[in-house]
Amino acid sequence: MHLVHLTLDPPPGGVPLPGDTGGLIRACATREDGLEHVVVHASALPGPVIGVFLCHADLVGAEAAAERLWWRAVARRPPLAAWRLRRAEAPLLRPEVLWPEGEQT
Repeated sequence: MHLVHLTLDPPPGGVPLPGDTGGLIRACATREDGLEHVVVHASALPGPVIGVFLCHADLVGAEAAAERLWWRAVARRPPLAAWRLRRAEAPLLRPEVLWPEGEQT
């Protein structure tokens, strides 16, 4: 399973990301996307981040599927196009930040 972040740039004016964006992305998924879970961080700074968990054999395929899901959601709800997709990529995690010395499992 891969976690892919859809990182968005908010539109001018401080319009919030619609509260049902995660549900919309779930509704747009097909079996081939391998979608397992969606989590929306609407108040993340500098802009919203949508975490998409996908079952894919490789990271490139997972990132491509996450981006396709975003564009399907935009097609179903065109006002979402106001949020510019900055990137669709797996986040780089630093183990030393997640698990301080001596706490790793």
